Amino acid sequence: MRSKGYILKYYIIYNKDQMYQSNAFKIFLYIAISWAVFYFIAYQLQLPLWHDEIYQYWITSKDIDSIISITRADPNYLLHTLIYKLSINLFGLENFDNLVFIHFISLFVVFFSFYLLRKILSFERILLFAFVLFASEYFLRFFFEIRTYGFVFSWSVLFSTSYLLTRTKDENNYFYLFIISGIVLSAFNPIAGLFVVTLMSKFFIEKNSMLKRLFTLIVIFIACFQVLIFSSGSILLNNDFHIDSYYRHIRNTGAFMIPILIIGICLLLSISQTKLKKILSDISPVIFSFITIYAYSLITSPFYQARYFTAFFPFLSLFLIIHLERKYFMGIKIASFLLIIFLYGPRAVTPYTNFEGIIQSSHQSNCDGIPMFVDNQKGFDSNILFRSEFEKIVYYAAEELYSDIKRPVLSAKNTINWWNNNASNNSCKIIGVSTRNEIPDPNTISISENNFSLSMKIVDKCKDNACGTIWHVN
Repeated sequence: MRSKGYILKYYIIYNKDQMYQSNAFKIFLYIAISWAVFYFIAYQLQLPLWHDEIYQYWITSKDIDSIISITRADPNYLLHTLIYKLSINLFGLENFDNLVFIHFISLFVVFFSFYLLRKILSFERILLFAFVLFASEYFLRFFFEIRTYGFVFSWSVLFSTSYLLTRTKDENNYFYLFIISGIVLSAFNPIAGLFVVTLMSKFFIEKNSMLKRLFTLIVIFIACFQVLIFSSGSILLNNDFHIDSYYRHIRNTGAFMIPILIIGICLLLSISQTKLKKILSDISPVIFSFITIYAYSLITSPFYQARYFTAFFPFLSLFLIIHLERKYFMGIKIASFLLIIFLYGPRAVTPYTNFEGIIQSSHQSNCDGIPMFVDNQKGFDSNILFRSEFEKIVYYAAEELYSDIKRPVLSAKNTINWWNNNASNNSCKIIGVSTRNEIPDPNTISISENNFSLSMKIVDKCKDNACGTIWHVN
């Protein structure tokens, strides 16, 4: 009997020790994930503005009438620019670097959503939801950009949360939050608006209340109306829909949210036919939205970018985590931590185009007045007025932010023609900046007078085909 008692006592002590070690590891992992997210975000906030952010700052610096006028020929909705403008007017954020701190309000919206979820989800699932959201390209790289994605991310989290609460608890407060968050989310970009329409349509089918159905139809109408106003070529000054991109962005979407792909695999490993139908029903708004995007691309031209999935990402994460078994939780958290450290974090602190470095390195005193080209996305024969003007605006804005020396900006073709005729009269070594992987043909430059080489300076994190800054070597 004493032997059995000793064994039982040892077994209890062993289990307690194992439990203590398990809890200690969990606490360590939670601290490690939080620290890693904080570190990479803090580092990112110190980076200079990149290509699109400089353009956004330029728009925000205008008066309200000019902002509205610019937006009519711009591929972005109006709301996020007005938020930046209002913030500058209210808080006096003249320093463009301070604009990014507005997104801490968006971060508050995310944490408010976590607070609401405590009414229907366990703390452990909410924590996993937070880790999956923060361990993604959508948060670490895009959330604190001076662009629209931080707003889309946060309001999509709130929109998805309020939908789940409304569906689970029959309380009017949650329903009105669902309506308001849907209207706000749909006002940031057409992809977010499409997601709002599909989720509202699902809600319309689920609910029997005529009043709630009426409110739902109103939101659907508002979202569709905004798409027509801001993205329709038949209404705006532009000749086509603004939204256009490449199919590779669709393929890259999964790379931005690997933890969610892992969760999907875990669900498939132990899923029944009944549970599969339930999961597909829950995430059907995302599936339908994605099919619609791709179908539209096939009919017209591809317009989806991987970052557009920001609107769908919180909803997909939330409803997959709801169905995930607890035995997978620790593996997902460890995977999230490793992805932050080795993938998403390092990518987050690498700007797409470091204009500060480009401007500072190119503005030597002996280059003052010598033209520089930047509008070379389509090569020499670009007929796209908006893109050409966009590149010039970005360069001039970056020049204003980062340098006191002014240089004229011409097309690549005109710059090289000028250089061939005037190269012997100056000692400037830098003639252009390439912001994409398409560069002018060096053979068009008069090598009888000068020799030119293409540098390996990183622009858009690209080293292939010598893309980057174009240098003149005496």
